[in-house]
Amino acid sequence: MSGVCFDQVCSGALGFFLLFLLHPALGVKNLQNIINHLHNKYGVNNQYALGINVPVRFCDQHAALDQNFLPNDNDAQKVKDDMAGADRIYKGKQLIGARPKQIPGTQNNYHSEYLLLIHSMSKTLSRFDPLMQTLLNSDPNGCTVFFTLNSPCVKTCSTPNGRYSIIPALSMFQNRKGPKAFVFRQVWEQDVGKPAWEENIRNINNIIPVYRCEANECIPCVDKNQVKQKCVRN
Repeated sequence: MSGVCFDQVCSGALGFFLLFLLHPALGVKNLQNIINHLHNKYGVNNQYALGINVPVRFCDQHAALDQNFLPNDNDAQKVKDDMAGADRIYKGKQLIGARPKQIPGTQNNYHSEYLLLIHSMSKTLSRFDPLMQTLLNSDPNGCTVFFTLNSPCVKTCSTPNGRYSIIPALSMFQNRKGPKAFVFRQVWEQDVGKPAWEENIRNINNIIPVYRCEANECIPCVDKNQVKQKCVRN
């Protein structure tokens, strides 16, 4: 029987094999190197967020982040200057970034995640809103990483029904075929120890895998619907 091939069986097996070839990476295997590169090159001391959509090969394990990685977004000073400018946003070809922006007439800010995932609050960039969706559309099969220095806060960003919640917007990642990750570096200090924070992280992980990445390791934060302790405290 080993030499017998029924059309439907062979067709299904071939389809699975081709799908495997098209999407060999089940996750972002090069995540630690990518996050270190982004943080060291484009990062600032206070809160900021970045999104990338790059060819899948850069997310394979041990892939070199050479001159072909973010080649059109290589000017780190421009990225930082734009994030420090009036819009508080950088929009590039494979990279977007934002820092918090003050809400006019208040002491509060539009958070960096909100500016990238929902509304840029910019007259010049609003036609591209949501900026992250526009970036995803540029390569539907690319490897995408959304990185925020501090974890999304319970008060504003990560509570599902909140006015400025990013949870509904994360549905843009739901059907992505390429590798994807939602990453934070440290827990927002006001959320340490809050049960609501853990619940919100589980909600995000149901849509896109959540990782905590520090200088030396990246940890998947949710396992069997439980948030790992290494992700909970600074």
